Amino acid sequence: MKRIIAGLAAASVALSFAAVLGGCTENVQETGNKIVSGAKDYLQSEAGINGDVNSLKDNAVSYLNEELGLNNSANKVIEGIWTQKDETNGDWEWTFDGTNKCVLKGLTTGFEGNGTYSVNEDERTVTVCMNEWDKEKVYTYKLTQTLSDTMLELTEGYSSYNLVKNK
Repeated sequence: MKRIIAGLAAASVALSFAAVLGGCTENVQETGNKIVSGAKDYLQSEAGINGDVNSLKDNAVSYLNEELGLNNSANKVIEGIWTQKDETNGDWEWTFDGTNKCVLKGLTTGFEGNGTYSVNEDERTVTVCMNEWDKEKVYTYKLTQTLSDTMLELTEGYSSYNLVKNK
């Protein structure tokens, strides 16, 4: 699959290069057709893809799932133990188990609650229902990564958490 992606990238670069330096629309179109034809031949011979875009998409998704380990459910997106150190709002710890169970601990308040959660990746939301709360909350989430930390922001109405993933 890496060779397929590299082949498509090379074809794209070659097409861009030909468009810039080709000068003549006819030459660019002919060169582009040759490149696309060559890419299709490569995909068919190396990956068994017959030019079907859906097949290419399915193979790419399969590659991401199997080779890169991204075959987890949506709830795995925020799996782990996350902490917030905050003098104003207190220190908090969220634990998301990767399936649908979560725990919220108020490290400075002594609060501890168990509940469930679900992630909607398309809407970038996390719906949390804690046993100790009177209703569920829908948080908008934002994940960011630095060289040293993974951060998770959860925002809902008046409450928000700026969390760092424990290692």
